[in-house]
Amino acid sequence: MSFIAKLGLTSLAIIAALALALGSVNIERVGPEVAAYGNLCGPHTDDPCLEPVLKGGFPFAYLFDAPGISVERQLAFVEDQLHVGALILDIAIYFALVLAAILAVHRARTRLKSAPSPHQQTTPPP
Repeated sequence: MSFIAKLGLTSLAIIAALALALGSVNIERVGPEVAAYGNLCGPHTDDPCLEPVLKGGFPFAYLFDAPGISVERQLAFVEDQLHVGALILDIAIYFALVLAAILAVHRARTRLKSAPSPHQQTTPPP
């Protein structure tokens, strides 16, 4: 495989990994992290109201709802807390998976090309 082909496949894997990681923000779950969603709780109504935080990203959550700043229970890149380390880890995992899939397809194709065709006639030895 030429250098240009390897570079193209690596670029494709990076773009696919970015798309998968950014798209995984739609996989949302709640908690166990908690945040203050107000201060009218407790017997004297001056304690913070702690509730589980909405977070998005898979396999590692990288976008966390920021109560009081953004629309509650909705994730947005501009308003909410972005954990860059978790996002980079997600991108790396998706990159490895996409690259492994590309490599598996490439190996399967080269095996098919190098295998003898069933239509080729072979003469038996005398």
